[in-house]
Order: sequence, then C-alpha cells, then structure tokens
Amino acid sequence: MLFSSIPFTILFLPVTLLLYYCCPVLKAKNIILLFASILFYAWGEPKFVLIMVFSIVMNYSAGLLSGSEIFNIQKRKLFLALGITLNLSVLFIFKYLGFFGLIVNSLINVFGLSGTRLIIPGFILPLGISFYTFQSISYLIDVYRNPKLVQRNICDLGLFIALFPQLIAGPIVRYHDINDQILGRKHSFGLFSLGIQRFIIGLAKKVLIANTLAVVIDGILELSFDSVPSVYLLLVVVCGILQLYYDFSGYSDMAIGLGRMFGFKLKENFNYPLAATNSMDFWRRWHISLFSWFRDYLYFPLGGSRKGPARQFINTLIVFSLIGLWHGASFSFIIFGLFCGLALIIERPIIVYINKLFNNCNAVFLGIKFILAVFYSNAIRIVLFMFFRLDLQESFYFYSSLFNFNRDIPTPTMVLFLTEPRFYIMLVTAVIFSFPWWRKLRLSEGNPVLHVVKYIVLLCLFLLSFGSLASDAYNPFIYFRF
Repeated sequence: MLFSSIPFTILFLPVTLLLYYCCPVLKAKNIILLFASILFYAWGEPKFVLIMVFSIVMNYSAGLLSGSEIFNIQKRKLFLALGITLNLSVLFIFKYLGFFGLIVNSLINVFGLSGTRLIIPGFILPLGISFYTFQSISYLIDVYRNPKLVQRNICDLGLFIALFPQLIAGPIVRYHDINDQILGRKHSFGLFSLGIQRFIIGLAKKVLIANTLAVVIDGILELSFDSVPSVYLLLVVVCGILQLYYDFSGYSDMAIGLGRMFGFKLKENFNYPLAATNSMDFWRRWHISLFSWFRDYLYFPLGGSRKGPARQFINTLIVFSLIGLWHGASFSFIIFGLFCGLALIIERPIIVYINKLFNNCNAVFLGIKFILAVFYSNAIRIVLFMFFRLDLQESFYFYSSLFNFNRDIPTPTMVLFLTEPRFYIMLVTAVIFSFPWWRKLRLSEGNPVLHVVKYIVLLCLFLLSFGSLASDAYNPFIYFRF
C-alpha cells in the first residue's frame, strides 16, 4: 500500500487514527499500531509478513543475548555477529542471490566450465526489506554497546521494526533515537496538526510534481535513445534527478508527518540536497538516515580518517560502494556508489584550496562561488543519475546517444507527451522549491492572515493531490525496489 493512494488516505489512515486515539493507554496504542503496521505490510505482500515476523522474533532473541550482562564480552560479541549475519543472510537471499549467481555463472563461462552453471531460483523482493534490515542491525549494535537499551517486550520491538510510517521507505530509524518514544511519548493537537501539514506537503511533492515528471521521463526512456534528440535526453537527466528528489523526499515527508500524528518524532531525511555545494554537503543533505547509518556503523568502525589518507581513501570507497549496492543488486549501482565516493575524495583537497582562495573575498565573489559550486554539485548528480536509473549497458548507451548531436528533428508523435502545460508548470515549480529561498522571507508566525493563507494553500494542495490520485492511475514509486 502506498501513502499516496486512495485506500490509504480514505480508509486505512482514518480507521487507524480512530482506533489509536480511542485507547487511553499507551501499551494498547502500541499494540494497535503494531497490528496496523502488519496489516499495512500485508496489504500488498501478505506472504512476506512471515519474513517480517521472523525478523522481529530473531532480532528480539539476538538482542536479549547480545545485550545480556550475564555473558562475557566475547559471547555477547558472538551473539551480535550471529544476529547481524542472520539479518544480512535474509537480505542477501531475497535481494542479492540472483546477482551473485549471475557473477558466478559469468566466471564459469570465462573459465569454460559450462557444465557447472548455478541455477538460482528467482525471488520477489519483499517491500522495505533493506530499510527494516538496517534498522534491526542498528538495534543489535545499540544494545551490544549499551545493554540498558535491551527491549524485553517483543511487541514494542516489533513496533520499532514494523512501524508503518517508516517501514517501506524510511527514514532509517535508530533504536536509541526512538526507544524512549515507544515507551512514552506525548500527544497534542499541535503535533497532530503539524503532522497533517507535513503529510500534505509530502503528498503534493509526490503526486503533483514527481508523478508528473515521471510521465515524461518514462515516455522518453521507452524510445530508442539513438533516435531521440540530445536536448530531450538532457531533459530526462535533469527531470530525473528532480523526480527522484521529490519522489523520495515527498515520501519521507509523509512518513515524518504520519509519525507526528501518532506522537513519534522521526528525524529529517532530506535537507534541500540540490542546494549542496559539493559531494560531502550533498550526502549530508540527501537520504541523511542512510548516509549517517553507514558513517556511524561502518565508516567509523573501519577507522574513518584516523588511520591516514590511504586508509581513509579505502574506507570511503568501501562505504560508498556498499551504499550503491544497498540501492540495488547490479553493477550500475556499484559504479554509482564508487563514482560518488571518488568524487568526494577528489573534491577534498580542491575544496580546501578554493576556500583559501576565496577567504578574503567580498560578498559578490562569494555569491558567484556559491552559484558555481551548486551548479557543479548538481552536474555531478545529473551525470550519475542514469547509472541509478538504468542498468550498466543501458546507461552507456544512453550517454553515447546523449553526446551524439547528428540526429534529425523529432517527429510530432515523438514529443506528443511534451506538449502538456502541466509538465512545464511542475518542472518550474520543482526547480524553484528545490532551494530553501523561502527561509529568507522571515514571515511572522504570529500573523493571522498568513496562517489563513497557509491553511488555504494546504487545503488546495490536498484537494489537487487527491483529485490527481482519483483520476490518474499512474503512481510510480522508485524506492519501492530498494
């Protein structure tokens, strides 16, 4: 089930909220949320509920063992390793086994061992498995580091793993960030109102902007690239990064808004990444929960930058190659991650030099520096986008076609889907609201007129989004495959 769907907005969410707020006791509220979360997951993937239940029971047991103070540190470390291995094994079987078999069979062909090919069964990827697997691993590591965090109530741990606002597409929640909220959280009309506002903003970003851009992107990608003019292929990559941003950040906004409706405060997952000035700045703004997870649970334990430049270089490439692989089981995602890591490594000394160069410059030069830096950062993201969207062979085919300028003007039927005014309105809107310029306005929060205008705008956005969902069945979500 999608947040941006009619069944969710008019049936699932209202009923869940009604049952939740009819219960005066927090424990009962948690049980209702847990069953609602399992029902939410089972709506589209009923057979994968068993995997979810297995994950809850397995991590509950592993947490008790790895966080138990009756065992010495070696045994606790062994239980931690076992728990992490089981989590990663389930993820590997459903997400990476086919990719592993493809690699092994390719090597068998290279060495001429044709009679020993592996036969790998095909598995459907359970929704959200990458997200709740990483959350489960964070729980085990947190309780190993601090045994006082061990959750002895399996329903409460199940709620942490399966909580439906962040179950499908994050943000990736750390156990130590939400443990206290599971045991005790505040509910108020103000928080509930903020949650509704955030949900509507996310819904509008997803339905009105991302879905509109997706129609044109998918339409062009269905054509033969070498028959499409370069300007339209360039439009794909520009719109593609905007669609990806509004698609995923919109879903994160909806998740954060839903969390607030139920009293949870989930951490931000996006902070205007297209306003970033370099690769490190970008990853501090884009999918923040994923980058910070790899930084805290892998990069720092590997030594980070504390063991010299060579080790830092290796650690960075390891982390970003795994970030790429986390997004999908293909070589294109690995290349996407490696290129991101290489860009970050190459930029470090250049940024230091540029900062020294502009150290004593006036505001005009600093403004020019900022604009050029933002342009450069987005250019890097645009170049890498097709490795994120297409497989490796298609990506190279796309870029070779992009830089082939000797093509005819497109026929009218080829650009028919580019004549819709709504597309251009949403494209301009997407570009404008990719930057936090509105923060500079410093509008008075106490102005009642502004409050009325804000609520009118939010109501219009909701009605437009709901109307779009009711009239248009095209509602893709890129991050479902992760």
